[in-house]
Parts: sequence; structure tokens; C-alpha cells
Amino acid sequence: MGKVIEREKRIIALMIRLYCRHKLKQKEPDAEHAALIEYCQTQLSHCRWQDEKPPCKFCTSHCYAKKQREQVRLIMRWMGPRMVLYAPLEVVRHLLKKG
Repeated sequence: MGKVIEREKRIIALMIRLYCRHKLKQKEPDAEHAALIEYCQTQLSHCRWQDEKPPCKFCTSHCYAKKQREQVRLIMRWMGPRMVLYAPLEVVRHLLKKG
């Protein structure tokens, strides 16, 4: 597994955990969100792009089923602007990768 996929797995898990903590006021992700973390990590492990992976928003072949993709989109929409506080280096990497 390449560094890009491992970083993506770490970031999505962080975003979901922070979303649960700050938006939902839960100390730990509930069963639904824990399952979403596991689902995302499994799907990323099978990503056809591996180290050439673009950000999900710009990807031509989505790894997630429609329901999970919508959940992740909502979490990223809320958590994205707040990531500057929690993982500023990852935000910069993400922004540089867009272009």
C-alpha cells in the first residue's frame, strides 16, 4: 500500500472522528460512524489509482457506494473548513494536489 492511500485512510478516519466529537458531541464514533470509517478504509485499500489517486471530488471512478459517498460528503463539507485547525499540513497538501 502506498503512502498516498495510507494518508487518505488516516485523514478520512480523523475527519469522521472529529466530526463525531465536535458536531455530534460524542466522545467516540457511534456504531454507524465506526462502520463508515472501516468501510472507507477498506474501499481505499482497493482503490484502482493507488499512489496516483486524485482527491475523491475529482476522481473519475468512485470507490464508495452512493449512501456512504453522501455521508462522507456531508462530513467533509462540515469538517473541511475546520481541518485547518486540526491538520493544517494535510490541508496544504490537499490544496496543492488539486491543481
